[in-house]
Amino acid sequence: MIKKCFVLLALVAAIGIATYVPPAKYLDHYAANTTNKSHHLIAGSRLPGDHLYYQEYIVKSSSWLQIVSVEKSFNVSKNLRITQLQALDQKNNGNGAYAKIVKGGPGTSNVTIKFKSQRSHGINFLVLLYAR
Repeated sequence: MIKKCFVLLALVAAIGIATYVPPAKYLDHYAANTTNKSHHLIAGSRLPGDHLYYQEYIVKSSSWLQIVSVEKSFNVSKNLRITQLQALDQKNNGNGAYAKIVKGGPGTSNVTIKFKSQRSHGINFLVLLYAR
């Protein structure tokens, strides 16, 4: 009889442990990271020997109740290849634009990036191209 009680107690304990959900307060640090809501685009990776080949700010003002977009092409010299591109959103409050690679990118000598704003907001990005 005592053996059956221990088996039942062990079974109840195992079910209790398996179904335990930690309180949400432990997960808040990761789920509610409100310090930076920017929309960076980083493609490729930097290696020793890479250098900053090109840097430019892409800025376009907002238009009321409109979505503005800019498509911009960047080239490096023919004997170089892009190793990493960083399109860094300068608005870190969640209202920044989005960037996406349309053509080319790391491993090629050119890249075309399309920047698209949120409605009634502008575009403000810093583009960094690393090459070797």
